[in-house]
This record gives sequence, C-alpha cells and structure tokens, in this order.
Amino acid sequence: MAKIFFNGTINMTTSDFQHRPRRNWLQINITCDPDSSEFLIHELTTLTGIGVQTETVADKELIICYLEKDDDYLTRRQALDKLIAAFSAKTNLSVELSTLVEENWAENWKSNYKPTRLSKHITVKPTWEEYAAGDNEVVIDIDPGMAFGTGLHFSTRLALRHIDTLFHQPNPPSTVLDVGTGTGILALGCAKLGASALTAIDNDPDAIVTALDNIMQNNEQDKIACSVTDLKDIQDTYDLVIANITADVLTLLKDDILPRIATSGHLVLSGILTGSQSQAIINVYEGSGLTLIDENQDDEWTGLLFSKII
Repeated sequence: MAKIFFNGTINMTTSDFQHRPRRNWLQINITCDPDSSEFLIHELTTLTGIGVQTETVADKELIICYLEKDDDYLTRRQALDKLIAAFSAKTNLSVELSTLVEENWAENWKSNYKPTRLSKHITVKPTWEEYAAGDNEVVIDIDPGMAFGTGLHFSTRLALRHIDTLFHQPNPPSTVLDVGTGTGILALGCAKLGASALTAIDNDPDAIVTALDNIMQNNEQDKIACSVTDLKDIQDTYDLVIANITADVLTLLKDDILPRIATSGHLVLSGILTGSQSQAIINVYEGSGLTLIDENQDDEWTGLLFSKII
C-alpha cells in the first residue's frame, strides 16, 4: 500500500488552468533500502516543499517526489544532486529523473473515487456521484481539483473523526479556523455539523481555488471565508483550530497556532506518523499548556485532540 507524506499541497492540475499557466516538474524516483528511507523522506519533503510518496516494492522502498521548475529550481536541483550523491556514497540507490508537465490528473482516478463514510456521522462523496444521506448523516461534496484532501487519506479521516466527536458533545464549537485547508474538506465538515463562522487558509493559491469551488458546491459560502491569509495575520480566536499538515510544520507553527485557540477551545492536529512523531507533537503542545484529551490511530497515522483550559 502506498504511503503519502504531505507538506502542503501537491499541485498537479485542473482542466482549465484559467488562473495560471501550466507548470513543469522534475519527477524524482528513488529506490533504496528501507533503513535509508526515513531520513530521505524527511530531506526530500523539506527540499521539494510539497510532498513525498512512498511504496514498498519487493524488499526496497520506492520514493517519488516532484521538484517544480520555477525560479528556485536550479538552486534546489543542486541541493538535490548533493543529497543524492551523499546517500549514494553510503548506500545503494537507484535514481530515475523525468520531466512532468501538468495535466488533468484528477480525471485519471475519478472512476475509483466513490462515496465513503469517514466517521460516525460524516460521508464524503465526489461531486459527480449521486448519494442519498441517511438519518443523522452529513454529506460533503468534494472535487479534489489541485489540492490534497479527498478524505481517502488516513490523516484526513482521523481529523474528521475528532471533529465529529466534538460536534456531538455539549457546547460544540461555533467558530473554526482550518489551517492548511487543501480542498476545504475539514472546514466543510465543521460547517455541515453546525459551526456558524469558519476561516480556512492555505499558503497555496491552487488549494484556495479548489477549496472555494468546493465551498460553493456545498452551499457553505455564507459560513466559510477562504483565503491565502498567513496564519500570523489572523487576529481572532476560535472555538476550534484544525491543522492537518505534517509533524515538522506543526512544530514550527506551534507559536502561531496557540494564540488562535479560544479559552476552553480545542485543537485538532493530524498528518502525524504514529510513534516518535506523535509523541514529539504531544510533548510540544502539552508543554505549551494544552491538554491531550483524545488520540486516535489508523494504519500508521495518528490524530490528536487537545483542549485549552486556562
């Protein structure tokens, strides 16, 4: 089974490209021993700024990532070459490089994207599928476009399960901040469950284009404000803050996330690998005054729910 490590959004395309030209990418396929993969995944995620996909092939690990051919390409390509050379001197690596031009990737897998129950009360379905909701079931319509967040990844499901739980307890959240919104799926889940005012932000304009489309598709535009606003520029506090990113980014953003949580509010974190990563995040956020009240796991991923009680 493929494992996907995201740091932001993998921007692979829309069909129209009305808001920008198509991009070119260097696709990097690295086959290595499993013992070498963890550090390589971390370094390549940092270098590319988007994400790394891995899968096990025989007794080897295949790492796939993309380097955009933008203004910083030459500098990052030199760093990539140095990284590969350093690892090649220590272990056996097989490296394959190719150029990728953006195409409408979403069209290629639509046939496999079906309505899926993600939590006790939340079902996600693609916009092109018909589906009749049952009693006490909310349905989120999602077209992934260029962003991460179809609900099929474990980290998204874990976040939605915590969200579902919160909204079915006394005094559910009214205001919500979704950091790194991607397709907008987590903000939409909160809106469908009863939140009245939501702010969804992402540093990737492609994600915002997709999220805005999904917000309109779900008729939640009166509740959700979606933009590329930087987290540091958010002044309000919220009953619930959500961040489904990666462990390293969650650590870096801690000092910007904490002031956005209202007194007696909650924080949902996801995108975290179970084990040393999840324990490190727990230590960081509990050490800053939050209380861990729930931890759930699926496959090798962990979702965390904290409360802020002053």
